[in-house]
Amino acid sequence: MLALESWRRLFQFRLPSTRLLGRALHATGLLVGLLISGAQADTSKDPRQFQLAAAFQLPQLPQVPGLPSLTGPSADWRQFDSFFTFVVKRFGDDVPANLKDPLGDAFLDSRYELTSAIAPGKGGNPVPELFINGWKRLSPIMNQALPALPQQTASLYSSFIGAADKLALTGGAGLNLTPDALKGMARLIAPSSTADPLAYTTNVDSGLRSLLGFGAPLPIPGRQSRLDQRFLPERDFSFWLGRSALAAEPAASNLNQMLPDPKDLQRYLTAVRSLLVELSDKIAIKSKLSDEHKPIYRQIVFTAAWQESCWRQWIKKGTPVASTTGDVGLMQVNRNTWRGVYDLKGLNGDIQYNGNAGGEILLNYLTKHAIRKNEDKQAGGNLARATYSAYNGGPSAVGRYRGVRQSPVWKKVDEAFWEKFKAVSAGNEMAVKSCYEK
Repeated sequence: MLALESWRRLFQFRLPSTRLLGRALHATGLLVGLLISGAQADTSKDPRQFQLAAAFQLPQLPQVPGLPSLTGPSADWRQFDSFFTFVVKRFGDDVPANLKDPLGDAFLDSRYELTSAIAPGKGGNPVPELFINGWKRLSPIMNQALPALPQQTASLYSSFIGAADKLALTGGAGLNLTPDALKGMARLIAPSSTADPLAYTTNVDSGLRSLLGFGAPLPIPGRQSRLDQRFLPERDFSFWLGRSALAAEPAASNLNQMLPDPKDLQRYLTAVRSLLVELSDKIAIKSKLSDEHKPIYRQIVFTAAWQESCWRQWIKKGTPVASTTGDVGLMQVNRNTWRGVYDLKGLNGDIQYNGNAGGEILLNYLTKHAIRKNEDKQAGGNLARATYSAYNGGPSAVGRYRGVRQSPVWKKVDEAFWEKFKAVSAGNEMAVKSCYEK
């Protein structure tokens, strides 16, 4: 791919120096839009556009329905997110097995970036930069996969790669991606699909979960979430039941109706601890985590829940702990990053569902990134710290805690996790109660 500066120099002798970049970018946008749509441009009316086409030597892409255009209102971030998800899922059906994990990582890193780009106060249209950065992640994987694909399938992806490369050449500020342009791009790789590639839905997507390695969706929670009575302390109802009646009643605690009341804090934290023990054990067994790593996994779950929410789902009845960027609940699972992977009502309204979601994500980062990349063998390395860095910043942040491109903000976050983890690994996870001390 030509660097933008090289591209600019290429046309300095063809156009007057004044307004050079603006006219060149405008002509490029028109040309790419026409190529995507398969429309035939009449360049005889403007010899400069003809020279531009000859200099670029752009390939003729196959015709697609409609007339995608790079002029008009821009696609919003939801439409772009839907488009990018559509492309990744479609590619995921064809990509060789050895590239599925890199594809999933590229997708998640793009989702983490999207979450940051749409945070309150950011302003501007994030779509051009999201497209360019997303394509930088996806392009090497798609190019690497081409030789292993059937010829007809490879041809579709080659057309997509050519169009995406040319769009990326315009740079963030000069790129205007319209809904029609995104739809045209999607049809290059899925010409017979009747699905709307820009349709935004928050429903759980089994295909997306499978691509990311999470398997079948978590059970959607009912109205209440109850803990296994074996793990709960006895509740004192003697003032109205009497001891004999209490002995006959099953001990249960509905954490969705409980707040960390200072007057009963120990019982609340003990109940949450039991929940975290239960869910981490089940996830570890389901994923066939080695016995060697089960203890550290449980400690990571304890610590992440402490770091993220101080073991809380709620700040008041019916109102979950939530951040301005969309993180919610016990494990602060982000609603935009994990759209389609988890049920949003479950994340918002059920502590057990939220805990299971966070536990799954942590297990994924522990096994597929921290362990697989031998983070514990690195200088100053630690599996727990690597797992949390990825949980907080995405797959590419797995080594962030070691100072790899670490900003002061992330350094503070990673060090706060490490202080909590040291307490947890020493058997003092109940020190989480310090969150509630005035």
